[in-house]
Amino acid sequence: MQFRSEGDEKDVFNDDFKLPRSSVWTSDIIQRGKSDSNETVHIINTQAVLNGATTFHPADEGPAPQRHPINIIKQDGIFSTVYSLQKIFQGRRIHQKYPLLAHAMADVGTNSTDKVVETEIIMYCLKMGMDDLEGVNKVENLLKERILNHFRGVFYKAEEEGNLFGLLAKSPSDNQDTFILPSELIRTNFKPFESVLPPNFDETCMQAMIPYINEANITVQLHDDTFKFAGILPGAITRSNADSISNDTLWWSFSSEEFINDDYVIEAASIIYHPKRIQLSIVLGALFLIASLIFISKKRRIR
Repeated sequence: MQFRSEGDEKDVFNDDFKLPRSSVWTSDIIQRGKSDSNETVHIINTQAVLNGATTFHPADEGPAPQRHPINIIKQDGIFSTVYSLQKIFQGRRIHQKYPLLAHAMADVGTNSTDKVVETEIIMYCLKMGMDDLEGVNKVENLLKERILNHFRGVFYKAEEEGNLFGLLAKSPSDNQDTFILPSELIRTNFKPFESVLPPNFDETCMQAMIPYINEANITVQLHDDTFKFAGILPGAITRSNADSISNDTLWWSFSSEEFINDDYVIEAASIIYHPKRIQLSIVLGALFLIASLIFISKKRRIR
């Protein structure tokens, strides 16, 4: 398998679609200029030989990475060999997690890092962070709901008073195009619950929120990215959902919109028949039939 990532430096080297970096993968980086401008195009080629199922990003890496597992199966039969390919670009589930962000990304004129969208992201990350701490710091569901309602109230009041921008203001050193964890805001609004929460729960909760903040940022960075996938299967193609087929090569072309919510599945199968085995089986079958007829004939003569 080979990955080829091409674009400007910021897009190629960000974390929205991480290329494999383990020892089995070899990579080379190429830079070339554009003929119609002074811009530099950055290209990364990464390749390896795969066998069976490959996950790329295991569950312990958290919710952030764009997962795209691939499974290639070869099934040897008596008369044929069947190859099957399945690759899944797992959906980001954006409409379930943050519908306001989904609307902002669909509307070209809306800023996806709008402050109201940021509050939605923070609320989702806060809930997921507290849920992930269930096995470490047990907090009753009623208390968790009180905390979430308190934060909702803070954001609602700030929006009503026109202070939401100040509440979520970033420092000049922060990337203005990404979501950040508003640490002081979270610490301040956990204070009313300090007496009923485990010690340092606010800090522990913020650590648990970071993977979900990263998840939202990767979702935004994937916006407008395009993908091309080519798969070569030996033999005759028996099924596929490819956009086009040229000889033994199947082509898919899609954008991140295809998996921004639901999974985008690539699948195909092919078959190679083994004529010598088929011929041999016919010959053996014919010999067996002749032998059976001779045996039956001799048995009748003896009678």
